[in-house]
Amino acid sequence: MPQNLDVTLKSLFLRSTGIFTRQLFGEIVAWQNVEQPTVSNRRADLLARCADGTLRHIEIQLKNDLAIPFRMAEYYLGFHRILNEHVIQILLYVGREPLRMPAAFVTPAMRHEYVVLNLRDMDGEALLASDDWADNEWALLTKTDPERVIRVVLEKLRRLSGEEKKDAAATFLLLAGIIGIEEDLRKRIENPMIDILQNKVLGPLVLEQIELGIQAGREEGRQQGRQQGRQEGRQEGRQEASRALSRRLIERRFGTLPVWAQARLAEASSETLTDWILALDEADSLEAVFRT
Repeated sequence: MPQNLDVTLKSLFLRSTGIFTRQLFGEIVAWQNVEQPTVSNRRADLLARCADGTLRHIEIQLKNDLAIPFRMAEYYLGFHRILNEHVIQILLYVGREPLRMPAAFVTPAMRHEYVVLNLRDMDGEALLASDDWADNEWALLTKTDPERVIRVVLEKLRRLSGEEKKDAAATFLLLAGIIGIEEDLRKRIENPMIDILQNKVLGPLVLEQIELGIQAGREEGRQQGRQQGRQEGRQEGRQEASRALSRRLIERRFGTLPVWAQARLAEASSETLTDWILALDEADSLEAVFRT
């Protein structure tokens, strides 16, 4: 597993007390940092002391590895040697390929078993309904419709701010890379207008206004007879179309705009206008829209 992805997946557990973490660990008392004996020179992905008194080890696997049974057995023996306790082990598979790893290490002399959990077989609806953004992002690797997950997470990202927003966005892009949609998702994160265009109610209105703006820009460009004029006309047309659409939708919800709101619209950037449109569904007042 690439190092940055390995760290990212671990951090989702370490930062979250959400549904998925509780499903695997229950209530965590403390994360354990146990170095395996030097003879094996391995560090397990996640080891936690749980409220029920058990130790639980989660090993995250991105690709099928036929040597994983040996590793799980080595981890177990290493833990037992150091801690002198039984450790519950779970192999968490998050890869795209069909799972082909066994759930036991077996020889004529011994049999060591562990749980294998294939995230792709899980129903992610509970994760998607969680208030924890880490849960929402985990849902992308389940059998839940990726488009639904993306919409939920993008809306959650819109509400976050600062470093938490950057961390959540970077993590989501890495998870998207696992299922091969990283570039598409990157474009949608960088351009929120894409999601508006896909909205059944807002999309046609946006396209109508944008087309009017583009036509106005083309006409201005033709009159000026210069390439620069056409480009500037298109840009100005799109900006005015976005501003007109924003005003139309806000007035449909809250009535005629006061002078201060009109002034805010006149000065707003395209990104800000997009944020205001997205805020309309949940805002309970005109002031709440402009606080976004």
